[in-house]
Amino acid sequence: WSVPLKETKRKLFDAYQLGMKIGAFSASMYPLCFCSRIALLEGENLTLLSQSVTLDLKMMAKYNLPCAKLVVLDMLMIDELRGVDSKPFYIFKDSIGNDDKDIMNNAQMNHDYYLLVYSYQRRFISAFWAGDYDSAEIYCRSMLSLPSAKAPTLQSIYTTFYRGLIGFLRHRECQSEEQYGIGLDSIVKIEFWWQFSPTNFESKLFLLKAENEASLLNVDKARSLYEASIKSASDNGRIHEKGLAYEFMGNFLSSVSNDPSGARECMKLAHSCYLQWGAFGKAAILSMKHELNEADVPNTYPS
Repeated sequence: WSVPLKETKRKLFDAYQLGMKIGAFSASMYPLCFCSRIALLEGENLTLLSQSVTLDLKMMAKYNLPCAKLVVLDMLMIDELRGVDSKPFYIFKDSIGNDDKDIMNNAQMNHDYYLLVYSYQRRFISAFWAGDYDSAEIYCRSMLSLPSAKAPTLQSIYTTFYRGLIGFLRHRECQSEEQYGIGLDSIVKIEFWWQFSPTNFESKLFLLKAENEASLLNVDKARSLYEASIKSASDNGRIHEKGLAYEFMGNFLSSVSNDPSGARECMKLAHSCYLQWGAFGKAAILSMKHELNEADVPNTYPS
């Protein structure tokens, strides 16, 4: 929590390489597993990440099946963001099932609660990026009903962050005090973690605070915090969080301004960020939802 995640990833990769050199093949898969997860959640290019994770999965299928179950869920998330189906389960020749339902059923049968929690977290994060906030909330509540969900993990940072954003958005839509409370609780947690590592949490904290001000209809304060989040995400190489800040800023501006051009410009910039991230599926969802035309959207989708 106190070390920049990109530095943590480098240390984990060093541990993986050292383990392979001394012949600890099974143990080496654990740091490699977390390397791929950090790369995904920190916004590294999804096209390149997909290629490396595919190779990692082949090794994990050979040396460490529990790690393979976790990373194949990451691969499903990568596929959904990219708008493709790489059929990652084919690598395992039916040894872990054919989809995430099989993995979840297997986790329940074997009382593997870490895997079960991560399965729900993966579904929650995927639903969030798809804009399916109803499903995201269902998956989150299912995950939180499990006792092991209380353990702090890398992915719990992102479930806290994304759930807070949904909470503020839902509060503005239906004046739900429960959802507003979820948003405020996320700010408290992220602000506490920010004290230990501003690099990891700054852009997230700015965006949550922007959404809070948006919920209070403090337009100027909200705009300033959105812009701070965009700058922080850009400075720290998180292209996906930069796109997210533009998207949420656009959503807010469209609800308070009579001039739609500002909101539309935000959506175009968010779309550009998602394309740079390699999230062609997410970009397509945004384009369809906001009716971005060919002049707005560069023709950079994969064939």
